[in-house]
Amino acid sequence: MSKLMRKFLLAVVAPLLVMGSLSFVLTAVLVNRFAEDERYSQLAREANIIQEAIDGNQPLPRDIQGFITIDGQTQRLGGRGPQPVNLPALEKLQQQDVIDVQNQRLLTYQLKEGDTVITTIRNAPLASSALNGVYLAIGVALLVTLLLATGLAYYMGRQFTRPIVNLRSVAQQIGAGKKSVPLPERPNDEVGELIAAVDEMQEQLLQKETLQKSFIAGITHDLRTPLAIIRNETEALAAGVIPLDELPDVTDSIIEETDRLGLLIDETLVYSKLAGGMMPLERVETRLDDLVFDTVGRLEATFEKEGVALVAEAVPVTRRVDRHMFERVLVNFLMNAHAAAPPDSRVIIRLTETELTVEDAGRGVPESDRATIWDLYVKQDGSSGHGLGLAISRLILDSHELVYGVRTSPQGGACFFIRL
Repeated sequence: MSKLMRKFLLAVVAPLLVMGSLSFVLTAVLVNRFAEDERYSQLAREANIIQEAIDGNQPLPRDIQGFITIDGQTQRLGGRGPQPVNLPALEKLQQQDVIDVQNQRLLTYQLKEGDTVITTIRNAPLASSALNGVYLAIGVALLVTLLLATGLAYYMGRQFTRPIVNLRSVAQQIGAGKKSVPLPERPNDEVGELIAAVDEMQEQLLQKETLQKSFIAGITHDLRTPLAIIRNETEALAAGVIPLDELPDVTDSIIEETDRLGLLIDETLVYSKLAGGMMPLERVETRLDDLVFDTVGRLEATFEKEGVALVAEAVPVTRRVDRHMFERVLVNFLMNAHAAAPPDSRVIIRLTETELTVEDAGRGVPESDRATIWDLYVKQDGSSGHGLGLAISRLILDSHELVYGVRTSPQGGACFFIRL
């Protein structure tokens, strides 16, 4: 039996046991109280019968147990007839009372008429064997009910816990690296939702693995290509086969490829540090409008080379941000827009009190991709990047606790936004 099954049975049976025990005790008390009331009524009737016999000068009944006191003389009734006894304790009894005689609990009733006192006596109900059958029946019914409830709880518990226990095996197989592990049947409840979540997690792991392999293949190619160019041109320089008039072009090419390698390595390191929490933010009060205009001023010439106009519209806005990291996000948004914008179009960066947007007139981002483009290794078709830029931007914006996303721009392309 699994631990979960034992906990389930304990959670079901323990309350039933407590409720059953309380019900048994309460029922026994109520039955005994009712029986005592009936016993006192019986004692009162017997006392009246004795009184009627005295009043009618008739023989006293022998089947009634008790005592009769007349003018201070007490006689015991029942059995062989009246027998004189000396019981001063009878004078202290109330009309309905309880006494203990030889470890027996007795109920008494007294009827007083002038100098005559009639005391009738009966065993208390709990001391009576007549109620033993009632208590036994209640106890047996409680036990049978508890056994049936335990059996039903065990059956239902197995149906409830089996998918969860099977999920443990599924999780162990997934953790061991097995792919496409079959999942148990999904019931229409929260357990079914849990199984669906595990299924979705398994699909996401497969997607992540595919993307990771794609990223490794792409980044390996991106590393190998500039390295091969640098090696070939360096070997040519060492061999002295490059004419002097071509040396500037060759050295520029080597520097360009080196910068490309440095950028790729820098992005990889930045993502690793941000994801590992090893790059704490330095938030300061920053004029975002100044940051926007400064960034646009540095990139404006790059856009003009491709015939794309870069337009900035901003109102004065101050927020506590890490200026360097926030600028990195702006540059990434703008360069993505630059790559997507067709010639003779505009890229507009707009800053208001509540939002910062970067929009272009490109192809836009399909709705199906808007949630995944922020993931590591993911890049859109035709992109020359490595799938790191938006992943880094996501970590930066998440650490600033800002809401962000992408929608369709008024120009028909993509509009990346940050809620301030």
